[in-house]
Amino acid sequence: MDRKQLKKSAKKVYKRNYLKTILIVFIIGLLVKGGYNFTTIVDNTKIESNSNITSKTNFQLVNDVVTNISKQTKNGKSAGVIAPLFNKMTESNSAVFGFLNSLNLFLLKESVNIVIISLIGSIIIIIIRVFVQNVLSIGYKRYFLEQRRYDTDIKKLIFPFKVRRTIHLGLIILVKDIYLLLWNLTIIGGIIKHYQYLMLPYVLAENPNIKRKEAFRLSKEMMKGLKWQTFKLDLSFIGWELLNIISLGMLDIFFLEGYKECVYAELYMQIRKDKKNSLTDAKLLNDKYLDIDECVNEEYPMDKFTIPIKQKEKKKKRDYNVQYGIKNYILMFFTFAFVGWSWEVLLHIIKDGRFINRGTMYGPWLPIYGFGAIFILILLKPFRKKPILFFISAMILAGIIEYSTSWYLETFKHTKWWDYSGYFFNINGRICLEGLLVFGLGGSAVTYFIGPVLNELYSKIKVKTSLVICIILVLFYGVDFAYSSAHPNTGKGITDYDEKG
Repeated sequence: MDRKQLKKSAKKVYKRNYLKTILIVFIIGLLVKGGYNFTTIVDNTKIESNSNITSKTNFQLVNDVVTNISKQTKNGKSAGVIAPLFNKMTESNSAVFGFLNSLNLFLLKESVNIVIISLIGSIIIIIIRVFVQNVLSIGYKRYFLEQRRYDTDIKKLIFPFKVRRTIHLGLIILVKDIYLLLWNLTIIGGIIKHYQYLMLPYVLAENPNIKRKEAFRLSKEMMKGLKWQTFKLDLSFIGWELLNIISLGMLDIFFLEGYKECVYAELYMQIRKDKKNSLTDAKLLNDKYLDIDECVNEEYPMDKFTIPIKQKEKKKKRDYNVQYGIKNYILMFFTFAFVGWSWEVLLHIIKDGRFINRGTMYGPWLPIYGFGAIFILILLKPFRKKPILFFISAMILAGIIEYSTSWYLETFKHTKWWDYSGYFFNINGRICLEGLLVFGLGGSAVTYFIGPVLNELYSKIKVKTSLVICIILVLFYGVDFAYSSAHPNTGKGITDYDEKG
């Protein structure tokens, strides 16, 4: 195994597909690998008396159980607009319990017993883990195998679902996880089996039809005689891992995770090439289109894949450099303002179990999201052909919008609608690095994917109809703006930051 050559090849692939790779790494980090914990811990826990404990609702009790099980208390709670989603939903799966608790609280009037809620929540979590997260992890490997030589789309994540092998693949990964769990009890055996099963997800990504015993046997044979060398390959990343700790995990998102995945994809293909003639079930590694020498500027030929896939008629590739009309700008403003409002309302439902109408206004919109998206589409158009520069510019522009809005509200309304004090890299509590990273990714998604799709969708609406919709929305927004300018939306969960200290 030539580690230097593997890394050299991986860096070429990574450089060619950098933006898409960090996006897919970010998605998998949220959906499969437990989210991100680079938010600052703020101590605002209050000790409750025994009398208060006895008066807790079912909702509060379930939240306490989930919190204790997931070990999320840490003498405080994670700060951050996205922390409840990152640190709770993806790490402890409490979004499932939060949803069930909210349902029990609002619709069933707390009539369902805590044990039943916990049991149902646990079953849902297991199903999600086995048949969603496990299967997505196979699509993740497939993406990295294909991107070595092809122009691979992020939609490759759902590859296992498209070939209709969801249950089959989910159960195989479940068996692997159980084996590893048992072998880890022996410590040394767990380390050996980790490397013995290392190629299993890649084998499944190449041939989703393969049977469980054959997949395990192939992985064992491929790693025979290479476990120590692969261990040394892992050790070669230790310097990057230390830097990742210093960066509070951000290096993992923007470089390390994608780089390592590129290296392991190269490792799989190298072992496959070197050992294919000696493997017992070599014929099962039958995707010859993965094993080509040169890069091609086209997608992987799915019509030639070993499992027949019903092909949709190939659509013309959307142009992200599209010119938007004024009516579509108005419709998109309200779309993103509504999505932003829904996002923050949902976070509070998950976190606190209650509906909170976020923002200075009373309607279902947060204009800062709408204006942010529109300004990014208009002002950053010259940077669209340079994705990295665009991402950085989107972060800066979002920061300017958020900071100036916060300053205006605090100066003229004398109230805070958000406060990032205590966050990592915050400026006067008005903006923070965590939020800017998400806005940068969101701005990129709006420009390269969501915007063109919405523009195409809204362009299909009849001109008169879209004009009427725009007029109605603007009128309602105008009335809301005029009223909320004099009587802004305030209250618990909205503007009580000063009370929390």
